[in-house]
Amino acid sequence: MDKFIWKEENSVGVKEIDEQHKHFFEIANSIIDLTAKENLTKEEVVKSLQELGDYAFYHLSTEENYFDKFKYQDAPLHINAHNEYRESVNEYFGKMNSPEADVKKLAEEMAGYSGNWLLAHIVVVDKQYTKFFNEHGLN
Repeated sequence: MDKFIWKEENSVGVKEIDEQHKHFFEIANSIIDLTAKENLTKEEVVKSLQELGDYAFYHLSTEENYFDKFKYQDAPLHINAHNEYRESVNEYFGKMNSPEADVKKLAEEMAGYSGNWLLAHIVVVDKQYTKFFNEHGLN
């Protein structure tokens, strides 16, 4: 699986959010590395996926807090996209709890899904708030 590489063209023009996006990619990439490991344990996978999920939810909350603070008019559509991601992550955790779960496969799927989702979300959705956030003092 290819790793997720941050490119300046992915910038949303807000340093705090760009840094969070970069870290999100780093966690997804660490899971990709983990899945190449021999004798991968379910505990290792669950811990890594929990880190990814926790960080993703933290990041999405950061954006949503700014939506509230600045009364961003497109917040409902944006939050809906966030909620779809949250639901998908929760589905992965549900699958992980199954006794016959292929943890390596699930880890690869979740890392790939998360990184690809974030990349598409930045380009299609997040970039729409750049001007708005910049006008409210976020750079």
